[in-house]
Amino acid sequence: MFASLNRLSALCASLLLCSAAQAAMEPLDNEHLGRISGQDGLSIRANVQASIGKAAWIDNGGSVSLRNVKIDNGCTSAALCPDGRGGALAFGPAQLGLSLPIFGIELPTLAVDVVRGASGQQQLALTLPDLTSINKQLNASGLPSQTIRLRVAGDLYVGEGRLGSIEVRDIQDISGTLRIWGH
Repeated sequence: MFASLNRLSALCASLLLCSAAQAAMEPLDNEHLGRISGQDGLSIRANVQASIGKAAWIDNGGSVSLRNVKIDNGCTSAALCPDGRGGALAFGPAQLGLSLPIFGIELPTLAVDVVRGASGQQQLALTLPDLTSINKQLNASGLPSQTIRLRVAGDLYVGEGRLGSIEVRDIQDISGTLRIWGH
């Protein structure tokens, strides 16, 4: 038994060494990077759950702050997060992308692409998921809107005086692209 265990350990170690040797990364300069072809762009999917004690803006001794900030999916009760099938989503991280496998829709939180502008100049495009168009199509077919389950909640202060609580939750209409280029 010990012999087979030793052989298994040796095999696992050799597999790890082989895969590490094949996965070596090499730095690329601009010339080599310019010769690489393939799919450009990067899709980022963010699932966020966070607690922030205080985020403040201070100017000339005065301040405005958000305290006790929570970022999550906001599913603190079954009534707040129905899943569309008679159940409810569990409390957890905000899932900022949109996934509808039945319709072949998989939208990341943020897509980063290199595109050509009207002038032919390359631009960096940062694109949010297009929930507005998707929801218009779903509603036209009699289907309910899709929601990115997100809650950002906190206490609003001016100086040390608490004004109350603020909460942003559930995104249904969002779309947009930001393009960046040099000149």
